[in-house]
Amino acid sequence: MLKKLQQLLILTGLRDEEVTLYLHLLRMRRATMTELIGESGLNIMTAYRTVKRLQERGLVQSFSVNQKQSVYAPLTLRTLIHKLDQEQRSLRKVQLALQDLDHLLPYVDLEQEAESAPHELIQLREGVDAFREEYLKLPDECDGEYLHVGSMQNYWDVAGMGDESPEELAFRAKRYHRGVFARVINTDSPTMREIAKRDSKELRTLRILDDMPIRRDYIGFAAHHIAHFVCDKEHPKVLLIRHPELMALYRNQFRHMWDQGSGA
Repeated sequence: MLKKLQQLLILTGLRDEEVTLYLHLLRMRRATMTELIGESGLNIMTAYRTVKRLQERGLVQSFSVNQKQSVYAPLTLRTLIHKLDQEQRSLRKVQLALQDLDHLLPYVDLEQEAESAPHELIQLREGVDAFREEYLKLPDECDGEYLHVGSMQNYWDVAGMGDESPEELAFRAKRYHRGVFARVINTDSPTMREIAKRDSKELRTLRILDDMPIRRDYIGFAAHHIAHFVCDKEHPKVLLIRHPELMALYRNQFRHMWDQGSGA
């Protein structure tokens, strides 16, 4: 049991001296710093640093005796388990972000100077706030025409919006004000069929396709960038693409679907 506990504590990222000190405290129940140093064999500086790290990990608590001397006592593993759970979630977010960028590595401009370029050629923004913010910018960043392909409904579900939500109404109002016509390719749903009936008065041509390669996500085409919204409720994110070759690939794919597709 002791050996297994030591191995597991090391796997959580604890250093050897942290494991040693924590196990001594478990055995002693409570101890002063002098007692800990005597039992563990650590020098005074290492012992103080180690106890501080164990306190930060939630494995050790301290309290004063006679307002002079600190006494240390071990805590259960519950706090450490909670911290590991938080770290696992953070790592999962990093894993998903790396997964999204993997196929874009050939397009990363390694010579780009951050100070001289106003925008990265490929930028990833995460979280529902970025998800909504980048969408609502699109009407202001289109010249004459706005293209959209994917699932509008999936976007709305993740963003907490809808066809008649204030944000969506503002989106359309900005597009009308700037005279931006929309060409839309969307997945089929009763909502989309109803929206298609309003095409003529909403400066739009909507085509509904039963079979298309982009069914889960939503992609909006602005004049100088493309916003690819990854519609994942747990980890919403938007990929902003300004790389000329990638933009051409996206636009060619849209053009092919538009030419091959049928009207609503």
